[in-house]
Amino acid sequence: MHEYSVVQSLLQICLSYLEENSATSVTRIVVSIGQRANMDRTLFISAFEILKDEYKALHKAKMDIITKELLLECRVCKNVFHSIENPTCTCGSKDTHIVQGRDVMLESLELE
Repeated sequence: MHEYSVVQSLLQICLSYLEENSATSVTRIVVSIGQRANMDRTLFISAFEILKDEYKALHKAKMDIITKELLLECRVCKNVFHSIENPTCTCGSKDTHIVQGRDVMLESLELE
């Protein structure tokens, strides 16, 4: 259940932005979660709903989640493609690496 620790870190980042911008509250948080970020979306949302109430400046915040699809890049031909089950490039190479889809990122904040 690492979702709780990730959400806790996310909320700390939000509080830092709040202070830096002399705002009083966060109203919306937009987060992207990659398809291979190993995050349970339901647990992530649950953690957010529980943890945000620990902070007066966050208790009214709403969260939107964007799913970032998994993108692989072929190291042979540099083709970038989406594939969940088969990492084989159209050139036939399996020498690929992930270029998108493993991260959890704070995309934007709305502050008051």
